[in-house]
Amino acid sequence: MQWPTRCAFLWLVAMFATSAAAIEQVVVASSFPKEVLVAYKKAFEQRYPQYRVELVNFPGTNTIPFLADRKSGSRPDVFWSSSPDSFRSMRSHGLLQPFATENVPGAVPQISNSGADDAERFYKSQALSGYGTMWNTRYLDARAIPAPASWEDLTKDVYFGHIAMSSPSRSGTTHSIVESILQGFGWREGWSLILQIAGNCATITERSFGVPNSVASGRFGVGLVVDFLALSGKYTGLPVDFSYAWPFVITTANIGLITDARNPQGGRKFIAFTLSEEGQKLLLQPTISRLPVLQAVFENSTLPGDYRQLVDAARKQPSNYDLGLSESRYLAVGIIFDQLVTFRHRQLVHATKIIHQAQALLQKRPHAQALALVHQAKALVYQPPVSEADGWVASGTKMPATRDLTTMAIKEAELSRQISMNYLAATDLAEQALALLQ
Repeated sequence: MQWPTRCAFLWLVAMFATSAAAIEQVVVASSFPKEVLVAYKKAFEQRYPQYRVELVNFPGTNTIPFLADRKSGSRPDVFWSSSPDSFRSMRSHGLLQPFATENVPGAVPQISNSGADDAERFYKSQALSGYGTMWNTRYLDARAIPAPASWEDLTKDVYFGHIAMSSPSRSGTTHSIVESILQGFGWREGWSLILQIAGNCATITERSFGVPNSVASGRFGVGLVVDFLALSGKYTGLPVDFSYAWPFVITTANIGLITDARNPQGGRKFIAFTLSEEGQKLLLQPTISRLPVLQAVFENSTLPGDYRQLVDAARKQPSNYDLGLSESRYLAVGIIFDQLVTFRHRQLVHATKIIHQAQALLQKRPHAQALALVHQAKALVYQPPVSEADGWVASGTKMPATRDLTTMAIKEAELSRQISMNYLAATDLAEQALALLQ
């Protein structure tokens, strides 16, 4: 190789090596759908070519142990999630660090006490969401099933076997839905409503994404979801629709900088981008369909009507959602749901089916003894065998990095035995009522 040619070759090698070294990696941990994360990855890398974004996807409910188990300097840089409880718990466990990013001009005023920014900038609101029911229009039309208008509608026998939902222990989204119902209706009435809905469910999915995916594909007719998972399907042409349901809770997708992150500077840059006007406009893409928090983008007249519905409804009927209460019993609610529903779904569905059958016959032919038996069955199957005032529920069950496994195991074993006995007794009572009516 001649000297000039060799020099040119060495210069090119050095240039590429320098370029490669200049590219910094930013690791973003999130439970968001791929469509959301990839859109932001591409836009951020285009705006800042010196960075490359690596995406780590995991459920928001596993955040604390996921990060606590990682050594300093080996953690992701950014955490981005729709679970307000996760951010509060992360801060209390020292897993978030404040980030110095400039104020976002014209941010939307707080419209729910579940959507406040952290005053000391440990995390920032990035998008707004509400919760409700999603349905497949073709599925319901083919079966002459009406579109649901409320949580209470989902307890009706017409929806039996047509609903999908996830567990609050596996999904921050479902936890927000369950907790909003518990706070809106009260502990006993809330659990009664949740259990009647779960009894009508065809499945309890492992991840929250499984619910909208199953409804969009026509596997099931109705799902309990966060709005953007339904609206993204609607605005991309799928045969689905969505309605907000009371208790009307508005939550935020928050974003924060993780303590002992590998690249805190790059993390701050990514956070600032998601809060910029350019980053906020990405939320309006049909495949994302989230509500921005920037006033300039938020008040754009081209927003679809569903975006307006979220804020208008919230302002007319503000929520009293208590984030502190939700966080204090986060684990307890998940454990109770799993013992009542996830681990015994077949038993719950079987009891619900017989109760529906007996109630349908009672409407045609009143029968005092059968009615009393049905009421007894419902009291057993649609109530939790634990009080809201129970010390185990009210304290010591936040989202810790480590759990008292012995205490948890004992409590779960007690719940398991009681619930099994209740479901067996309820089924027997309902079957007696049905025999009297046939």
